[in-house]
Amino acid sequence: MKFLRIKSKHVQGILEPNSPRKYQFQRFPQKYKSHVRKEVWDLSENSAGVSVSFSSNTSRLLIKWTLKNRFKMHHMNDVGVNGFDLYQKKNEEWHFISAGIPTDLKNETYLFKGLQKHLKHYRIHFPLYNTLTSLELGFDVNSDIKIINEKSPPLIFYGTSITQGGCASRPGLAYTNIISRKLNRTCINFGFSGNGHLEISIADILSKIDSAIFIIDCMWNIDKKIVLKNTRPFINAIRSKKNNLNCPIIFHEQYLSNLDHPDKKFIKSVVEKNMLLKKQIDNEKYKGSKNLHLVAQEGCINKDTEATVDGTHLNDLGFERFSHHLIIKLRDIGLI
Repeated sequence: MKFLRIKSKHVQGILEPNSPRKYQFQRFPQKYKSHVRKEVWDLSENSAGVSVSFSSNTSRLLIKWTLKNRFKMHHMNDVGVNGFDLYQKKNEEWHFISAGIPTDLKNETYLFKGLQKHLKHYRIHFPLYNTLTSLELGFDVNSDIKIINEKSPPLIFYGTSITQGGCASRPGLAYTNIISRKLNRTCINFGFSGNGHLEISIADILSKIDSAIFIIDCMWNIDKKIVLKNTRPFINAIRSKKNNLNCPIIFHEQYLSNLDHPDKKFIKSVVEKNMLLKKQIDNEKYKGSKNLHLVAQEGCINKDTEATVDGTHLNDLGFERFSHHLIIKLRDIGLI
């Protein structure tokens, strides 16, 4: 076999791939380390939302990867946390093929073997909750390989553990990855578990990106005080750069997975927080801010009560519903 060592220049889903970074697939380049809190920086080293797309006529595909940490989560499949999944594009649609199941810090497994040597288009989604220190793909010695880098303006997602992908059973089922495949658009995932605090320092970094759409999904990690204090400065920080003066910014309300839940105090607090966010958005629009939108949580995942692992974090059904709901809303607004 011949091996290709995958580097930052090969992948999608990271900011400024040509800028220096300690780990090839960390989402922020190294120069932003001093701009964010340590908790955010450590999570930014995780490869959530990162993928590599390529075409090849190889009959077999071996994947070898090394993880930074031995990291387990009690409520999330190890493939989603530490593994990979492979998709093939057929007739303009992506189809799941196989998973790279982790067993240790160093891992090696076939994603397929014994296929006919026809040219095919593949995508591999990277681990959602761990940091990769190395990644190699093995192909037939005489096979053709071409890395495919999409050039579309990215959709930028900033949010919480749910944005990062908790608790998808495998990486490709995180909602940003589903949306990327459904729309054939580059998506960059800035989900930071427990740390989607609507921080101005993050908005300052995001403002440097020439983006089609910014989607902000922080409500699970913030209270009413932060909604009131940070919403307007966050918007202004993104809009501070000339290229983003009129870019669409979408805020998503906090969803309720069970409207009939017996904890009425919690439901009331979510409703009040969402109402406060709507008021902040409406005030900004009244003051002249354009291309500013709010996606309501109604109909997002609560067709029944089966869309979460624990009442908060989405399972695979929840991620499918969430991504479908968001795509519909983006189309209704006229953004896609």
